[in-house]
Amino acid sequence: MSFINAIFWEFLQNAPVLVLFTAAVWLWAKDRRRDAVVCSVISAVMGSLLIRFTEPLISGYHEPWAVTLVNVVAFGGLQVLFAAYLGAESRWSNWKTDVLFGGLAGVALALAQGIASDGSPWIGIILHGLALGLIGALLMGGLRRQKDKPLKTALVNAAWLALFMTLVISAIDYSYLFLLA
Repeated sequence: MSFINAIFWEFLQNAPVLVLFTAAVWLWAKDRRRDAVVCSVISAVMGSLLIRFTEPLISGYHEPWAVTLVNVVAFGGLQVLFAAYLGAESRWSNWKTDVLFGGLAGVALALAQGIASDGSPWIGIILHGLALGLIGALLMGGLRRQKDKPLKTALVNAAWLALFMTLVISAIDYSYLFLLA
């Protein structure tokens, strides 16, 4: 497995999810909630299936269907909740809560995936939790800024955020696999 290979497939997994999630946040901020929910559901299903079928190309890991189901439910639910949260204009909705909620959501997702994937090595779950927690905390602020931009600009920025997300996740998630190889 090469690091470039991991980055390629990881980006293929992340870009559609983040672009559609950004669209959902943008739509929610424009009071188009039904469209935002549809984007979130499509993102959750498509992203989960992409992960399921491309992860073996990165690390040889064949995801159990239980993990795919966890991903669909978690991605869809979190995206709808975060679209509503990021679309809210309140004193309590700010960069501090972005960091807290994004970090907690990332760690919780990694733990749910690890539990659903019977026999996953704890080092992998811990590193995945670190990667998703860090990226969740960092992405929330970036996504918040997209809701007030023109849609085309927001989606291009989402692709750049997906590249950043991919590099961080790949560096953390796959580091132990490179050491074992």
